[in-house]
Amino acid sequence: MKKQQLIRKLIRFTDRAISTAFMTVLLLVLFLAVCVILDNQRIMAEASTDVYQSYKPTKEDKFSFNELVAINPDVVGWLTINGTNIDYPLVQGKNNDVYINTSALGEFSLSGALFLDSRNAPDFSDPVSIVYGHNMAKDLMFGGIDNYEDPSYFSRHLKGLLYYGGEYYKLEIFAFFAADGHDTRVYNPRVTEENCQQWLDYVDQLAINRAEKFPEGGPILLMSTCSDGQTNSRFLLAASILPGGQAPASRVTHSTQEGLHLHGVLTGISPWAYLIPAGAVLAGLTILFVLLKRRKKREDEDGDQ
Repeated sequence: MKKQQLIRKLIRFTDRAISTAFMTVLLLVLFLAVCVILDNQRIMAEASTDVYQSYKPTKEDKFSFNELVAINPDVVGWLTINGTNIDYPLVQGKNNDVYINTSALGEFSLSGALFLDSRNAPDFSDPVSIVYGHNMAKDLMFGGIDNYEDPSYFSRHLKGLLYYGGEYYKLEIFAFFAADGHDTRVYNPRVTEENCQQWLDYVDQLAINRAEKFPEGGPILLMSTCSDGQTNSRFLLAASILPGGQAPASRVTHSTQEGLHLHGVLTGISPWAYLIPAGAVLAGLTILFVLLKRRKKREDEDGDQ
């Protein structure tokens, strides 16, 4: 009899302990979910082009860009691709790690910034200048580059502007392609005028979509972001830098509502890294909680008989 009473007390104690643990983990999961959502919204707000529009040089106001340079001397230009959400200042750090998690304002941000390869000349005078950016949802940063995989989209979004040195230059996109992030034949900021044609021939081989005519040389702007595929896979846009760009008459407002999505080498920690283990623990405790409840009920029924 004493043994049965001891077992019942142990079951009741275990039941209370599991119930407490269950509620604690449940509250923890809910807390983490709220934190992830709020942090997600903050990151998206930081990545919005609207954050920077007041600094964009226009026909009426180029001084605002100088204000941004005063805030962050690493700012070297501005990149706009017509009809897309790519409309950001460009920065260049002392190495290619600085602006992975730093905004163009020089502040910590998981969305980072669009940054020029640290090995390139800051005046875009190299035959090939490489710009990197995160692949984010709602086409933020370089998240819209993968849209160029669609031939129709490619053909309708071939124009852009590059601002540096106080002047606007035209951009004419001529190729969308995929490459390995370690392919030095693509990621070569030391391309010379003599071997630029070889570089262009290689890009032509990789091209998924291409313009009817390739340029005969540089300067070229190469835009790179991570793809949805393999870890080292990259999506790239190549554009010619041409004189004669016209400054925009006014600034454009972009709105963003979707959640964050980063890929590959330029990634932050995914929210699922927290939610999946927490959910698994919660599910396990739920099953154990139900089994103990059923066992306790049976014990109580046996005791009443």
